[in-house]
Amino acid sequence: MNVVFHVSSADLGDWRHAIRNVRNLLDDETVETDTVTLLANGDAALLFLDDSPVRDRLDSLFEAGVRCCACRNSLDGRGFDADRLADGVEVVPSGVGELVTRQAAGDAYLKVP
Repeated sequence: MNVVFHVSSADLGDWRHAIRNVRNLLDDETVETDTVTLLANGDAALLFLDDSPVRDRLDSLFEAGVRCCACRNSLDGRGFDADRLADGVEVVPSGVGELVTRQAAGDAYLKVP
């Protein structure tokens, strides 16, 4: 099964909650996953910046093969260049476009928090 987690909040607690949810899914041995995506748009796109306050929690997601995606529209709208993102973060043209594409492909969709 493919899963996409969607976070759009600027709240640091929400970012931690989203990362915990991804980690919980990865650690659940009763659920088989193929591709797990954490997609951030709106203010949440900033969680993937290299100097993000949750940056240290991203490495374990990268190591587990989680696809971490930031919305280019959100980054541009907030004046951030993609080169400020942590290594391993993929930039997608639009977060909503990526979400509907993933859902049309059959990915399970989870809005977090």
